[in-house]
Amino acid sequence: MTTLIRLIKIKYSTERGLPVIFANGRVLIEKLPFYLFAVLKSMPQKADITLILLAVILVAACSGQLCGQAVDVAIKAVPQTEYVEVTGRFADGGKDVRNLAFEREFAGVAGLGERISDVSLSAADGRKIEVKAFAPGEFAAAEPIAGFSYRVRLSPPKLAGQAHVSWLKDGRGIIFLGDLLPLPLGSGDPSARVTMSGFAGVGPPAGCIADVKDAAFLCADRSNGVIPISTGSRDVEAGNGRLLLRIEGKWLFDDEPAANEFDDVFRHYEHAFGGTPDCKPTVTIMRFAETAPHSVWEADTRGCSIVILSSDTPFRSQSLQQLGNLFRHEAFHLWFPNGVKLSGRYDWFYEGMALYMSKKAGLSLNRIRFDDLLSSLSTAIAFDRTAPKGLSLASATDSRWENSTTLYARGLLAAFILDVELLKRSKGKHSVESVLRKLFADHGSRNAVKADATTAILEAFSAFDDTGRLAESLLNRPEPLDLTNTLENSGMEFSSRALVVRRDPSGREKAILDKLGYNNWRKLSSR
Repeated sequence: MTTLIRLIKIKYSTERGLPVIFANGRVLIEKLPFYLFAVLKSMPQKADITLILLAVILVAACSGQLCGQAVDVAIKAVPQTEYVEVTGRFADGGKDVRNLAFEREFAGVAGLGERISDVSLSAADGRKIEVKAFAPGEFAAAEPIAGFSYRVRLSPPKLAGQAHVSWLKDGRGIIFLGDLLPLPLGSGDPSARVTMSGFAGVGPPAGCIADVKDAAFLCADRSNGVIPISTGSRDVEAGNGRLLLRIEGKWLFDDEPAANEFDDVFRHYEHAFGGTPDCKPTVTIMRFAETAPHSVWEADTRGCSIVILSSDTPFRSQSLQQLGNLFRHEAFHLWFPNGVKLSGRYDWFYEGMALYMSKKAGLSLNRIRFDDLLSSLSTAIAFDRTAPKGLSLASATDSRWENSTTLYARGLLAAFILDVELLKRSKGKHSVESVLRKLFADHGSRNAVKADATTAILEAFSAFDDTGRLAESLLNRPEPLDLTNTLENSGMEFSSRALVVRRDPSGREKAILDKLGYNNWRKLSSR
């Protein structure tokens, strides 16, 4: 048995991205073997063989359609504490559901399973049944589970994490249903019916609809349910009512300019990608659980819900600018990955592309200068050169939170390289927007079939000027990216370790610079 556990530990340690088996709040079937490794690893080496076999049987059983059905839950705040009590049942009575699993780690915030306590399970006849805890956040029973109850400690994490996981403090906070409710295993129904009590200032949950008759929220996918808790929030509509900002407290920016900024960004991406997400986007803007220094922020996008936690800027003139920067990055995620049906890990694509497209959007909307884009690319080049040896974009995706600097820096550079190569090969007819537009048209959330992300992305690039092979080489290159060929005939060059525009670009180079937004920068700088 000791040998078996050691082998499992070796496998576990090589799968550094293991906590992310809960993709979009759901345990994917193809990842269930790694889920099993996590359960077994958490057991002591002297664990009884019967207990381990039971874990194998239970996890295998949950790979079917019956495990992890819709839930009907009541969430109650425990007065003057950071605890909530959750009582619920499986909507279909449980059937063959025999285990309860919760997020153990999300967005680099560990220890989520340890927050769960006082777990009680019941059968369809109301009889209490024995609970076995395999690991923090992993519970099972020897017979079908119809009902459940438990307590969750929602103490705020550090600043780096408060926009990603549930927390409460002094009567305010954010509830992410994805880490508070049981995870749907396999291909189970992810929906939830939720009632709330004991909270002051429960905002309408983004990603859910209100059932006014029963004072409940109906969430089609509980991993996307976001419920702000605040008594000082107000709703501000934008885009003729198709966008919503939920703003807490006073800021140096005014509500109307903030709404207009979000509308401008949304319209820009709508035009660039040829359509809109299949929902009403909502932005929640709140402060951290405690006072933070100026200009500190963190953001998350779930489904069509953007969450921004931030401190304000030192000066009024900077406040809306900071908010616009966040809008441009997070709004991109409404389309990619949240607006497409693609499976598998492809952070390598959408995080770097979000950085790059937010810069291009900033140029198009005259919010930044072309020098700002070049400065960001120069910084990314410097960071990429310090990446661990042998680390590719693909492997950085599998270990995102350990290698986030490489993922973002190299991802930004890859997006830039692909954009410039598309512009050069097509003589300005195609760009990364062409590829993104095709991806959204072919794999938008309205489509029924989910495709493998990496395959779909490489095929989309292959449809434009044979850049699919370039994209694949950038994905798998285990060394810092080389921009030498990209910069040739681009109108840009290195000077003192920084990217700059050449003094006398040719006509073709000027055309490429124009497509990248150089002329927008000139118009802005001349004001």
